[in-house]
Amino acid sequence: MIKDSTIITESALKTGIGRYASNLYKLGFFEKLMHLSYNGQSDFDEYIYFTKRWGINVLTSYYLGGVYKNYVRRYHHVYASSPDHFHLVKYNENMAGTIHDFFPIKYPQTRSAKSWFLKNLKYVKKLKGVVTISDHIKNEAEIMFKDVEFTTIHQWIDDKKFKVRNKIETRERLNLDNEKIYLLNVGRDVPRKNIDLLPKIMNKLDDRFVLIRIGESSRIIPYFKDKKKIISLNNIPDDIFPLYYNASDFLVHTAIDGGFEYPYIEAMFSDLKIIAFDMPISREVLRDKGILIPLSDKDSPDEWVEKIMIYYDKKVDYGNLKEHYLPERARKEYEEFFKRIGWL
Repeated sequence: MIKDSTIITESALKTGIGRYASNLYKLGFFEKLMHLSYNGQSDFDEYIYFTKRWGINVLTSYYLGGVYKNYVRRYHHVYASSPDHFHLVKYNENMAGTIHDFFPIKYPQTRSAKSWFLKNLKYVKKLKGVVTISDHIKNEAEIMFKDVEFTTIHQWIDDKKFKVRNKIETRERLNLDNEKIYLLNVGRDVPRKNIDLLPKIMNKLDDRFVLIRIGESSRIIPYFKDKKKIISLNNIPDDIFPLYYNASDFLVHTAIDGGFEYPYIEAMFSDLKIIAFDMPISREVLRDKGILIPLSDKDSPDEWVEKIMIYYDKKVDYGNLKEHYLPERARKEYEEFFKRIGWL
């Protein structure tokens, strides 16, 4: 364990960054994890602490100091789970952190979000070390910061949670029709997820096929010609969520960009076939195990439908690829990283 250490994260546990912070904490290197909550509430385990009024506190910390400045000064080693708190290196020079993606720049939802990301990103050069979650993101980071050394450490997964289960038994538990062919799509409704493609795909498939869509779906439901061909779910209990991978026949991942994409490895550990766009991150994570569609036409469903019809009843063998996404590999690589920056 790193002596006198803490991880800080602003994101809820159910988000990708919050999940990453929790997983990193569970590797056993850090003494504390502080959830600097957006809204004064936390979905982390009870041993995790959190604070209120993130917006005011974080702006104060950027320009003046305040409670976040005081917190990072309590510890000798501080790890930021995302760039949102890189500016705190002003108050504790022994700080490192992770870059997950550059989406606030590439796909800004608000001008303020983009501005805040850029304000923090300029502190990358002052960090003791910077992890990127994929070589794809590392390549983008190196273009922006040519004199900074970045270390890629891929995400990992709980193989006790995501694992192979009996499909028929799982469908019975979830009250799903065993005669149907289920296509699974997981993720938020944001532009890069490209979920507008889903109704186009489903409208071209026959009524044997049903889409299980986990995430906000209200915007696209009107575009399904047959509303019986979509099961829309949200806020699924943590212990039930993995079962939908076991009950499905295909992960249909329509994203046009990604930093890592957790659904890839969730499907992989469930022995679920994956169809996705051919982009740098899908090739990096899936290697030759995915069914990849050229990204030249991100709006056309034709090749998706063709590949689904060919492969829906075929089996997939991920072989030794799963081993790369186990916690043991991640723990070893983080240990090497922390030794290199002088924390261990």
